[in-house]
Amino acid sequence: MKNILTIPNLLTVLRFILVPLFLFCFLSDRMALQILGTFLFILAALTDHYDGRIARRYRQVTQFGKFADPLADKLLTLAGFVAIVLRDEFAAVAVYLAVMVGIIAVREIGITVLRIWAIMRETPVITSMWGKVKTTAQLFTIIFTLVILNFRQITLKVPESATYYPGDQVVTYVVNALIFICMIITVISGILYLSRNRLEPNNSAA
Repeated sequence: MKNILTIPNLLTVLRFILVPLFLFCFLSDRMALQILGTFLFILAALTDHYDGRIARRYRQVTQFGKFADPLADKLLTLAGFVAIVLRDEFAAVAVYLAVMVGIIAVREIGITVLRIWAIMRETPVITSMWGKVKTTAQLFTIIFTLVILNFRQITLKVPESATYYPGDQVVTYVVNALIFICMIITVISGILYLSRNRLEPNNSAA
């Protein structure tokens, strides 16, 4: 039990808890809750960044963490994309966004299952910079979109601030482009992952 109750694992569990709270808040009709939802997502993203660093630095890597951390990561990013697709502001392009998010989801879920399987078989997992680029692109896209949607809600309450809002059409184009880029990077990283990992049992001592 002591090995499980580590700071990295607690941060991972916190991320699981924050995901439904984020969805509840951000999909609310109340502006205050939507803004709170954005902060919850950013907080969850920070736990994703620090739990791994803490685990490696203080040698607190556990079997629970190996399984739960990637699940929490993918759950967070997919929840962010789903929240964007479900927002009324993107209703006109919801189908296109849903297709791109669906492709991202297939890759993320599939690779996560294969990664967990590899861990169970004690097979070494080879990663690349493309995985980090993918995660960075996804989190940037989601956080940017959440913030700009929050700002749009503020302009409705405070018309004077509308001067700094680029407009719904521009925002739609930009978000579409960002999610498209995320989809391409996600697919490329998935292909590279599959090409570098044979998922064969590790019979060597090294």
